[in-house]
Amino acid sequence: MPARRRTALALVSAVLFACTPEKGETTATDATTDATTDATTGTTTGATAGATTDATTASVTTASDPPTTGGTTEPAATSSESTTTAAATSTGDDTSGSETTTSAETSSSTSGDTTDTGDPVLCEGTSMSSLPGVTIVFPPQPCTFTVAEAHSGVVFHYEVHVEAALPDVQRYRQDAGDCDEPEASGLIVAPRIFGGDEMYCFCNQGLCPGLDIPPTTLQPGVYPGELEWKGWNWQGPHVDLGPAFPPGEYVVQERAIGSFKSADADVDYEVLAQLPITLLP
Repeated sequence: MPARRRTALALVSAVLFACTPEKGETTATDATTDATTDATTGTTTGATAGATTDATTASVTTASDPPTTGGTTEPAATSSESTTTAAATSTGDDTSGSETTTSAETSSSTSGDTTDTGDPVLCEGTSMSSLPGVTIVFPPQPCTFTVAEAHSGVVFHYEVHVEAALPDVQRYRQDAGDCDEPEASGLIVAPRIFGGDEMYCFCNQGLCPGLDIPPTTLQPGVYPGELEWKGWNWQGPHVDLGPAFPPGEYVVQERAIGSFKSADADVDYEVLAQLPITLLP
């Protein structure tokens, strides 16, 4: 073999020998690949482990800690409280209704002849007057009686009120025989109890001289008067006693009539008071 060819083969053999790794050695490319693979694997493993840890932590937090908004617990309590409040309100309304019913029953119980405390029912009368400053009034008094109570005798009270002195007041009699006379107030007050076909009055007292009654000056004050009644029809001493008033609704009346001076003219007046009464069996 020529010497040049042997030299070339020797060089090739030397190069191949130098480039062949020994057993157990790693090339730079293999090292780079392994490092890249390890790094990738490590990253993936770390990410997976972190995700698993975070998920586990999140799961544990959700299971053990209350919601940060309190959305489940607090609204439930609020709902319960609202229900309780509504129930209490409803109870209050029912109680109010019950009290209303009781009040109505109590009011109803006083519509008879006595209240629920045993006291008699009291009534006030109505008044009208065309005489300046003068009225007749019925103060509050019993107004419901049984027939038996009326037969035992009941008394109705009235008052004549004069606010100021009033001169030149003429008084007219109201009975058929001109027997009426003025009372302490200065007025002639004629009583009457009536209703339907029933009548009690002093309409017929016989025949009297019928002397004129001069005008007078009414003096200020309160003048009480009364009327006793025993439940019978009657129109005066010269008329027989009539039948008893049957149960029903009636009116007690006190009335005065006459005239007074106003601007040098005589002006008629009427002073009237009425008290409604009830007669029970």
